[in-house]
Amino acid sequence: AIQMMQSKARSASNTSSKKVSKPKSVDMRPQDVAPQTRNQNSQRVPSQASRNKIPVPQNCPRLPSQPDVRKPSTIPILAPTFQSDGWSAQATELLSQIAPTAHDEEIVGRLAKRVEEALKAILPEVEVVGFASGSLGRNKAFGVAVPEVDIVANVNPVALMRRLGSKNGNHAIANDEHKLRKMAIRACTDRLVAVGGFKFRRSAFRGDEPKVTLLAPATFGLTTDAIPIDFSVNAAVPLYNAALLTECGQMDPRSKDLILMVKRWAKDRGVCHAAKGHLSPYTWSLLVIFFLQVGNGEEPLLPKLAEFKMASGLMDKSVGGGSAPGSWKPPANCDKSVGTLFREFLNFYSSQFDWATEAISVRSACRQKPSAKLPLHVIVHDDGRTSEVAPSIEDPFDPTKNLGSCIHATSLARLREELARAADFGTRGASLVELLEPWAPPETPEQIFEMVKEE
Repeated sequence: AIQMMQSKARSASNTSSKKVSKPKSVDMRPQDVAPQTRNQNSQRVPSQASRNKIPVPQNCPRLPSQPDVRKPSTIPILAPTFQSDGWSAQATELLSQIAPTAHDEEIVGRLAKRVEEALKAILPEVEVVGFASGSLGRNKAFGVAVPEVDIVANVNPVALMRRLGSKNGNHAIANDEHKLRKMAIRACTDRLVAVGGFKFRRSAFRGDEPKVTLLAPATFGLTTDAIPIDFSVNAAVPLYNAALLTECGQMDPRSKDLILMVKRWAKDRGVCHAAKGHLSPYTWSLLVIFFLQVGNGEEPLLPKLAEFKMASGLMDKSVGGGSAPGSWKPPANCDKSVGTLFREFLNFYSSQFDWATEAISVRSACRQKPSAKLPLHVIVHDDGRTSEVAPSIEDPFDPTKNLGSCIHATSLARLREELARAADFGTRGASLVELLEPWAPPETPEQIFEMVKEE
């Protein structure tokens, strides 16, 4: 399965689109910024006139025009309940609830087959694969916003253009892979809804890898509830994510468990929805891996990516390096529970890691400044004068891509808020029930005004 991931990921990565600058932010190379300079006024900020001339980019989430407010729900999402007591015991119980099972994998395989059969009529060359990143039998907060299932249709771009471009009379997109993928997703979505029986929920075309969210209804007979899925064409990230999760579990089962726990917490607390400017589930996985590589100065639980036997094969060989795959030996005397590692993860990113000056890089697996190849993402606040550096998170399979470039001022504030809240809960021994209480925005705009006034 991993070999298939490697083959398809290499093909899909060749179709990635060019980066576009973001509004209310400035992407800069580290060498363009004076090192160890904290004075925000020293950053070059585009004039208002020049910012007005910047076109709306296609790979940046829209900033909300007004604050999110809580909306009534006919089926409110509640925090999980546990039979056990204590942080570590509850963490173990939670993992038994959220980890994907063999039955979940079987369901995803049947979904992928159903999608492939529906698309064969318009794309005979299509090959469809599916990945489950969590249990399908549990209703979770933001379940539709951040589905547990990825379905990826893989088609050669030349075949896509031949099959779909000529029908639409649009040959200009042949040289624009991003537009070609969007055109293919639209055509596939129309087919899946009209013939395949899926229900459309939303599109997310502004990211580097466009996708749509669909629902597989309960009438398919797979589960008692509808299954939200993310559908994409020639997307590499779901393959990377699955490869990393699989191999982490093989090297140390606790690392896979920690990834599942962190992603569950991030989803429940509303800081995992990339379309809203938050870190994606894939990015949260990288944060976990990096933490396990550098830890608290103790012996690492995971090696750098070049020493992953399988995932290292997905890397660009020109930027790889280090030890040969498989040469790393796991520590012999680390018996920390997943619950303990989760608490240390929260403390590490809330109080030890310097988000403004350090970079997260699972390739290097050490704490250091961002690479010269990684563009810094500088957030310009609404006043047009103040700015700050957003998190620098290197995509290990494309070291020139900063996965923190989706973040804006509001989502960065939410990230800090949730990390501080979670670290405090862990320090004072609060239960996971409290920690995983699903986040909701304030009920009314008046409540937002009161909160701002109190600050």
